[in-house]
Amino acid sequence: MIAQKDYQSVQRELEGHLRKRLNRVSVRIGEGIHYRGVNVVVTWSGFAGLLPEQRFHHVVRAIPGEYYDRHLREGIVWFELAPGESAEAYMRMPRSEDVAAEEGRIAERLRQMGFWEEFLAAAGLRPHEASADGFVESGRILREAGEDEEAVRKACLFFIRQGAYCDAHLLAEGLSDQSGLGRIRKTG
Repeated sequence: MIAQKDYQSVQRELEGHLRKRLNRVSVRIGEGIHYRGVNVVVTWSGFAGLLPEQRFHHVVRAIPGEYYDRHLREGIVWFELAPGESAEAYMRMPRSEDVAAEEGRIAERLRQMGFWEEFLAAAGLRPHEASADGFVESGRILREAGEDEEAVRKACLFFIRQGAYCDAHLLAEGLSDQSGLGRIRKTG
């Protein structure tokens, strides 16, 4: 937990760490900014279109582990907002836990549509271009297969639930069983 006397210094240090990866990011730390307790509000234009867990993944991977453990691990309510986005809208966004009961159905739907083969074929042509920021190629494949935005969102939440936060994670894990289940590990 951050002591109130340290809010400003931690805010400056955290912003410095994040700016190494997130251009033009801003950080605000305070008591009850959007929710009870100590809030860390990170605002960055790159968060637009990303799910909350993807946003947090971007933030956490930009912070040195020792610094995170010392100042930010406990007692913090995080908000990763796109400019102009309200905290209320952010809190209403779906999380991977929301698709937990549907995992088997989503995995089967991906298998039936040949998603994994299509994704691996597309990524295999340009593996160095796989997005480390989001589900760009996988989203395109799902949309071209006729999936609506809700189904695409659920598939992305399924990927996150399996530990992949972007196309590069999906590709890095190989997905050799073509189902995706049990093959995706969390990566930094």
